[in-house]
Amino acid sequence: MQHSAVHSTLTMVYSEQLLATFEPGKVQLVGSTSDRHEQLGPRSPPPGSIPPETHLDLFEELPFAYNPSTWWLDGHSPPHPYFDNATKIQTLVKAIKQPLLQYILEGCTILLERTNNNRELLSSISQHPTLWRAGVSIHKYGVIYLATRSECRDEFLPAIEKDPTHFNWIDGFLSFNANAIRAINYGVHRFVVANASLAVAHHQRLVPPTAISSIGINHIAVRPQDFEGDSARLLENPSTIWDLHDFAHLTAASLCPKLFGSKYFSHLINLPPKLTALIRSPKMRTADPIPRCSDGVVFSEFLTVLFTSEVDAARRGEKTHTYASLTDTLAEHVADYLMGRRELQHLTTGKMLRMKVPISAAQLAVLVQNKSYELSASEIEQRVFTRGGPVGDARDELDGLTASHRIRVLARCRRWKYFEVRNTIKHRAHRLAYQKVAERMLADKHPDGVLLGWILDNIQYQGWEVDRVPNLWQVIMDLDDMGKRC
Repeated sequence: MQHSAVHSTLTMVYSEQLLATFEPGKVQLVGSTSDRHEQLGPRSPPPGSIPPETHLDLFEELPFAYNPSTWWLDGHSPPHPYFDNATKIQTLVKAIKQPLLQYILEGCTILLERTNNNRELLSSISQHPTLWRAGVSIHKYGVIYLATRSECRDEFLPAIEKDPTHFNWIDGFLSFNANAIRAINYGVHRFVVANASLAVAHHQRLVPPTAISSIGINHIAVRPQDFEGDSARLLENPSTIWDLHDFAHLTAASLCPKLFGSKYFSHLINLPPKLTALIRSPKMRTADPIPRCSDGVVFSEFLTVLFTSEVDAARRGEKTHTYASLTDTLAEHVADYLMGRRELQHLTTGKMLRMKVPISAAQLAVLVQNKSYELSASEIEQRVFTRGGPVGDARDELDGLTASHRIRVLARCRRWKYFEVRNTIKHRAHRLAYQKVAERMLADKHPDGVLLGWILDNIQYQGWEVDRVPNLWQVIMDLDDMGKRC
């Protein structure tokens, strides 16, 4: 059977599932991005938002009415299902962070018991738990502070202002000999191996070392060797082991498993290596990465250079940017690159690289599905923790402050900070670039028009209310299977 015939057959298979958004043989570009949103009906801004037509300049402060537990740092609720449900997000964050912090304090207890010379500080863990949670949360672990603006404002700042001497005493212990890092190492390990409410799957493929992949509500996947042995042995390690960003993934996956949960082990793992390489990103830091459009190459290498260039120009006064305009500018560059129309600079090597051939619709579909997992976690980070930068990087404004000063700054902070902006705007631009490519390919009457239509449905969450957003990895598998059978 010819490739076009396979598409026609699959269109009939999927038409009922996808609400017949695209008819066989009649796939065409439906206006602009805003046009597609209007077809879903107007969306009124949620409470605690700035007007939808207003866009903040980079690093601009929100109004004094800003509430970190209900507002988002660019003033608009991210356009993802359920992200306007502040109560549900807060409930999920607490369900994840409460046991995590309890296990971290358990690690602090063991460390104190080993010293056997400060019984008063040991007893304070049960007497002053908020001060201890504040202490471990405001210490930077990797590039992340577990504390959020909401926690600092509502819990931590009142507690340390009531008893600053005791907090400084706790902070002294946590700062000594990397005790905070040791305790967090222990706490994350314990969270996985001792948490009775957590379902843990073991996978070797598609799980990076020491990573935690989030499948759904209280459901994760890890490499078994990363969680072997007694958690107490990790108290000997003064270096960061885990990426706390994985707890943002767990929050997003719990919010809606079918949209934001990992499908690596149910779907991606079944795709051929040439397609999984788009997510695995082999050789991404070499002068000739293969494939050149892999997630890691574009996000970590190209978009980092582009973001830095645009933001530095804005800070010098050479350009002006809102968060929206910055996202669109970066997306334009990446879309042109993916279609083979321009070169981009590779961060690690400094070389200018170009796509040898334009991205295919199948490659685009694989990458778009992955971005549902990555972007949602980046968006929700600000409700789970605070992203900083490498130790000593002046762009991380919290890095050189004392623990109590960090809490005071975060409690009063009404703007998005540099590394928070960089991570989320890069992800937004990355997905917007995919949308631009799909729209341009449709406008050019690309032969894979049906697949491109499903890609746009996925990006726009078409049919999410009735659980009909297409899983593009499943679509690719069905295309391949249909081709083999025909």
